[in-house]
Amino acid sequence: MIKSAESVVIDRTAAEVFQYVADLRNEPTWHVDIAAVPPETDPVPVVGKTYALKFKPFMGQTEGTFTALRVEPGARLEYRADFAGLQPRITYTVEPAAAGTRFTRRVEMRPSGLRMLMTPVMAFMVPRRNKVFVRNLKRALES
Repeated sequence: MIKSAESVVIDRTAAEVFQYVADLRNEPTWHVDIAAVPPETDPVPVVGKTYALKFKPFMGQTEGTFTALRVEPGARLEYRADFAGLQPRITYTVEPAAAGTRFTRRVEMRPSGLRMLMTPVMAFMVPRRNKVFVRNLKRALES
């Protein structure tokens, strides 16, 4: 099992941060592994709905999805991604903090089949990428 949780405090209200991360169309501005999201995507995900995403090439793949598993308005979003044979569970948590809002991006995945051979590399890379994403989000929202 690969797990990573990275947090950052953003100088914005919890409502502003939630609104921004809930809208998957904003994802390419901070989650730099995502190349594009269709413009007709819902501004707040609908539980059970699957959203098509275009990823930057990885293992020859560019097409993937996020399926909304849980939406707690103003507080939490949970997705199951499906990309290049991997199905990580991705959770965004938004909570008030003394200096703004604490945003946490949590990733959990269990590679299977031949992808299990890549587990040591992914266990190293996932936390590094996750840290980049939350820092990018802070930069995007505070600029």
